[in-house]
Amino acid sequence: MTTLDALSPTKPKIVAATLVSQTYDRLRDDIVNARFSPGQKLGTRQLSERYGVGLAPLREALTRLSGEGLVIQLERRGFAVPNFGGAHLEELTRTRCWLNETGLRASIEYADKTWEQGLILAYHQLSRLDRYVETQSEAVENPEWEMAHRDFHIALIAGCRSSWLVDFCTQMFDTANYYRHYSRISLSSRKTRENEHDKLFQATLAHDADTAARLLCKHLNDTAQRVQIRIAEEALKGSRPRKLA
Repeated sequence: MTTLDALSPTKPKIVAATLVSQTYDRLRDDIVNARFSPGQKLGTRQLSERYGVGLAPLREALTRLSGEGLVIQLERRGFAVPNFGGAHLEELTRTRCWLNETGLRASIEYADKTWEQGLILAYHQLSRLDRYVETQSEAVENPEWEMAHRDFHIALIAGCRSSWLVDFCTQMFDTANYYRHYSRISLSSRKTRENEHDKLFQATLAHDADTAARLLCKHLNDTAQRVQIRIAEEALKGSRPRKLA
């Protein structure tokens, strides 16, 4: 390290920004994967110990997540996981259909080789992965599949020429994933949907905007419906769906 490097005022800022980003990523992953319960208060001191970071980067990460709707800021009482409900899921799904259909149709309208190649790559990465992996007690979703699934949905709308729309749709995808993980949709109830991505991919690649949009909205609505059924079943049993470890 040179003397100039040691004296550079930008290094502490870079380190701090990296720490905030890392804390944000870890906390976001825990929330999306339902490792906290709906409505659970997020104590800053407990989280600071959990992630091994100071209070300043943790609060900044929490503030960023509150802007995405994955954390709520309680008046004078810190932060908490939103206590999402059925009405919120319905609104979320309806909005996802509106915006994703807009992005998909625009991507097909503006279709170029770069977008098509990105879509083909994303689909093949998704299709070659096993959706579930076996643990000692049960089959759980493969984290690599989860990431490829997210990338595929982003690729569908990536050619819309609006980074704003892509960001909004990605944010809503992650919020919807919270519901899916928390409700723990069973393996058996989802095996019948294995070919949905293939049909959606083929219609999009064929530039059949009407069919692709219909399949995409059905895909989103069917998932939301299964979540609602699962949550209702658990409510009847008088217990919450089991959280992920």
